[in-house]
Amino acid sequence: MQLKIKIASHPLIQHWAAILTNNNNPGTILRTACSELGKWITYEIMREWLVTETIELKTNISISLINSHYKYIIVIIMPYGFILAEGARALLPTANIALVNDNNIINNIPDQLNSFTKVLILDLFLDEAIITPVLKDLVKKGVILNNIKIACLECGTSQLNQLGHSWSKLEVYTTKVNSAGHEENWSRENTFKNKFFI
Repeated sequence: MQLKIKIASHPLIQHWAAILTNNNNPGTILRTACSELGKWITYEIMREWLVTETIELKTNISISLINSHYKYIIVIIMPYGFILAEGARALLPTANIALVNDNNIINNIPDQLNSFTKVLILDLFLDEAIITPVLKDLVKKGVILNNIKIACLECGTSQLNQLGHSWSKLEVYTTKVNSAGHEENWSRENTFKNKFFI
């Protein structure tokens, strides 16, 4: 089975993604675009991913609520994934937050997880060298691969091919797939770094 790649096509996602392509925009606009993209990509993921349960009320009316058995974790690849998380948190306010540090180690996450744990991994640019150790750690802790989704703004075909060899059941949500090499992505990351953190 091949890696599942879903390019989010909602008009608002395309609008904010287009704003990010203009490096002349001030940092506040780019940061807002990233936050909005985090929210709308998370929305696209949640449409098929959230588990609901039907509750019968005494008035013979039934309602659907998020199933309380499932635990949601947002894993943020630091530092840029944190900007996407600003928007994602608005849609998953009860989700636990876990941070991936420079050594690709997940902090703030229990040692034992289970099939009721759903994990959303957020980063601006998909990097197979970072994602692979994170995925290995999550699976080792008990998360089912089908319960892991990755959201990123851009990803390269070479990165996706490498990821697909080991993690073919994984789903990646993005706004753009490009054939750019690491050098171009590194240049874009530097642009964001200069705009956001300096």
